[in-house]
Amino acid sequence: MRGTARLANMQAKASCRIVRIASALASAGVLACLAGCTVYPEHKSAGLMQTTSAEQVNSIFWQNVQQAKWNEATALLAPNTVWRVQGEVVPRAQIIPWLQSLGVHGIQVSNVTLTPAVNDMNLVYTLQIQADKAVAAQVGASCAGKPQTLSALAVWQQPQPTGQRNKSNEYRGFLLTVHDLTMAGDGGCH
Repeated sequence: MRGTARLANMQAKASCRIVRIASALASAGVLACLAGCTVYPEHKSAGLMQTTSAEQVNSIFWQNVQQAKWNEATALLAPNTVWRVQGEVVPRAQIIPWLQSLGVHGIQVSNVTLTPAVNDMNLVYTLQIQADKAVAAQVGASCAGKPQTLSALAVWQQPQPTGQRNKSNEYRGFLLTVHDLTMAGDGGCH
């Protein structure tokens, strides 16, 4: 009888050790996961102040347009920006109002080719816009509300310093100087 009680007692102690070890391992696993989240935080895309890429700035510009962040989009236009759509020039002061008037609710940039040229970065890409209005007046109302595919040429220039500047958080990256949009082959509508 004593042997059975002793055996039961030893089994109970072993069982308690196993539970404690399992609890300690589970706790260590949770702590490791939490530490991993701190050591390796979620990767976020570079914001405007962190990027040195004209391609990324172009993407941020179109994100701002899609999200109706008009002040941010305006800040990326150089004072001498030239913008054309299907051969018609849109004055700089009218670029943002024109984009607002389209009622953009979807934008996709693809097939980007980048060509450096001293302080300029020339981007040739395909732009697909989903908007309430047709992008080009020549296409007419038939494109309204449908995805519109355009060929785009954008010249992003990195302005050079012109003397003593305040070293604040002001953006000193690329500014859009030239943008040309042309409807793709079939009038651009799908």
